[in-house]
Amino acid sequence: MKIKYISFILTVALAGWISGCELTDLDINEDPNNPREASLDLLLANAISTASGVNGFADNINSNLHSFVGILAEQGTDGFALTNQTYNVDWQQLYSEPLKDVQGIIDIATEQGNNPYYLGIGQLLKAYYFSLMVDVWGDIPYSEALRADAEEIIKYPAYDDDAAIYQDLFRLVDEGIANLSQNSVVTVEGDPIYNGDIDKWIKMGKSLKLRLLLNTRRVQDNTAAITELISEGDLILEGGDDFTFQYSGINNPENDNRHPWYIDGYTTSEYGFTYLGNQFMVEMLDFEDPRRPFYVKRQTSSILDQNNSSDRQNTPCSQITGCIYGYLVLNNNMIDRLYTSKGKDFDGAQESFLAGIFGRDRSDPSGIPLDGSLRSALGVYPVAGLFDDGPEGANNNKATGAGLFPMITSEIVKFYMIESMLTLGVPGNPRTLLEEIMRDHIAKVAAFGEEIDGSAVPSPEDSIDSYINLTLDSATDAYVERFLTRFDNAPTNEAKLNVALKQAWFTNFGNGFEIYNAFRRTGYPNDLQEPLNRQRQFALRLPYAQDDLNFNQSVTDAVENTAFDRDPVFWDVLKYQFN
Repeated sequence: MKIKYISFILTVALAGWISGCELTDLDINEDPNNPREASLDLLLANAISTASGVNGFADNINSNLHSFVGILAEQGTDGFALTNQTYNVDWQQLYSEPLKDVQGIIDIATEQGNNPYYLGIGQLLKAYYFSLMVDVWGDIPYSEALRADAEEIIKYPAYDDDAAIYQDLFRLVDEGIANLSQNSVVTVEGDPIYNGDIDKWIKMGKSLKLRLLLNTRRVQDNTAAITELISEGDLILEGGDDFTFQYSGINNPENDNRHPWYIDGYTTSEYGFTYLGNQFMVEMLDFEDPRRPFYVKRQTSSILDQNNSSDRQNTPCSQITGCIYGYLVLNNNMIDRLYTSKGKDFDGAQESFLAGIFGRDRSDPSGIPLDGSLRSALGVYPVAGLFDDGPEGANNNKATGAGLFPMITSEIVKFYMIESMLTLGVPGNPRTLLEEIMRDHIAKVAAFGEEIDGSAVPSPEDSIDSYINLTLDSATDAYVERFLTRFDNAPTNEAKLNVALKQAWFTNFGNGFEIYNAFRRTGYPNDLQEPLNRQRQFALRLPYAQDDLNFNQSVTDAVENTAFDRDPVFWDVLKYQFN
């Protein structure tokens, strides 16, 4: 039987009841709508790019997860004002494009029988993408979803138990690694991540298995399996092996292949992405993190006049009390923390600098005024925006948007290892790993910024090259020493893990899934600002898509009655709640 896949437009009405179900047809050689036989290389390229594209894993869900842990300050989301409408579009997009295409790769490669590499890659991608789905939604359509081999299309796929899905993902990973370990004359094309390098895909598979084992370590004893994986060493441990999607920066009417956050922020007349969290930016300044000018772009150096009603309306925390950070440049506590307590002058130049660090406390309910040209913007990392060599508007398609989505990186894997060592007693030196993480990631961020260089023709003394050559080495040494001292002074393994995962809070910027998962596993870092205007309890999962609840006849009462702030996913035994 020949499997063919058709391009189609998913209408809203249709998407509601077929989200997660089979989106392919069989034996349609005579289709009048110009069907095309699926090509494995095209399916692979499309699966990976759409998974990281607009409404994919790197977009709204990713930004919301950053808000859940206080890195971003999205209006409403960081106060957990979520509904079943919040993720309708994301749910439909994920099932209708990347998950469908990955299943297509598996089906076609299995039918052909001589494509173990494509089959293995398809299995690993399916395991990774569905693990993200389970991590944020719990029970989801899985075994009856995307069934190209079914006698009849399953229009109403049942929701599988999340723990059972995870067990099948372990099977997929093992089978994927086994298929990639075979000899094959068929080379892999259409691979935007590893360019067909099978050894790197095997490392990705083993690192993914470590990820699944770590997530489930509190509901099953995975110590022996984790120890074996780490001791073998065939993991993503070098930057060149990172499982990272880099956007091309190409924008045309049919395909805008720029980072979704860049599209939201930089493509309008005023910067349009959400606020960066004040705590995140202040702590980068306080710790003198060398990555700060790569992460955060200042747009202004002007101080808002509090005697002017318009300026006052644009001022952070102007409509609420109890803010910790507020408008930093006028907050004496922050001025003392960042300057005077360290013996630093706070003069005109520093005032102008701090005026550009313009974010929000968590769930500041002041509304969203016309402050797009004031708020701190995303920088050159990870979205390929502008390097912060001075205040400049982040708008009108400046820079390239050829950013990256860091899915499983060497730093992320080493954080897995640190957590395993400190919680399970897996052999190793977590302090050495933490130092490697910081040094490697600072260098990686700087190299990416230098390569992209989204700044608008910087002067030589302010260029990224100058920053790297004259500042970065000494700044890195000082930063690493300060953080390692905190690690050394932590009295217990739990306290050391708290320090390590605080570093992960900074390092894993761009991948909210990892930061959110680590927080739900451990409760660390334990010093995050609580929302000022919280609408619900902490989100233990995402609410289901309303369209699927309305139209999928297999939805059970248990699924429909799931509360995102009450019912955790199966591996979350901490069940974090605000006081």
